[in-house]
This record gives sequence, structure tokens and C-alpha cells, in this order.
Amino acid sequence: MGWYVSLPPRVKFRAIDPLQDYYQDRDGNRWSVARLVDDAKDLPVFEVPLAALDLTGRPWDGDSLFDLAFHVKKCMEADLSCPILLDWNGCIADGRHRVLKAIATGKRTIKARRMTWKPGPCRKAEEPR
Repeated sequence: MGWYVSLPPRVKFRAIDPLQDYYQDRDGNRWSVARLVDDAKDLPVFEVPLAALDLTGRPWDGDSLFDLAFHVKKCMEADLSCPILLDWNGCIADGRHRVLKAIATGKRTIKARRMTWKPGPCRKAEEPR
């Protein structure tokens, strides 16, 4: 009979489904991030100073350690070679995990694309869920 110690279970996160990501503007209107990224795929890429970005908004729902751990893991895995997407007002529409990783690792700039138009939202603020 052998002696062994079983390992405790790992904490498991929900599966990531990029098609379920949405961007919500200050007015509460929502857009599919996949749609915005596809619409902007041919825009020029440029370097934007991280210090120029508005970092005052609340980036995600949730406030538990589990929720935070999920986002920390996504930040650690973020690909900084992929440009972030700025909306028509210069707000971060896609790429918050990349921005956080860039800041945490001491970068000064990040690759970005900026939309110059405002498409119709997928869901307006007054529409019920």
C-alpha cells in the first residue's frame, strides 16, 4: 500500500466566450465587442500613451475575489501585440485586460485603433434585458 497525498482541487473559471462580450457607453447603450472589432479591423494601428487613456471607469461587474481572480488571469494572458479599440469618444471599447497588463509591466504606450464613427447600438439603454 503506497502513501500519497491528493492535491486540493483547482478553482475553475467559466469558459470565455468572446461573442458574449459587450461594450457599454456612458449612456448605457451596448455594442457587441465582436461587431466593433470586426468593423474596425481595417483602421490604422498607432501607439497611444497609456497616460492619455481614461482609466476612471469601472471596467467590469462583480466585486468578489473570484471575479477579480478571473480578470487577473485574463490580464496575465493578454496579448499586447493585439491593438486595443478606442471608441468614437476615445474610451476603451475593447482591450481593458491588455491596458492593465501594459500598465502593470511598465509599458508607456499600447497599440490601438480608434473608431471615427458611432454605429447604432445593439441594445439601447432604455431597452429592457
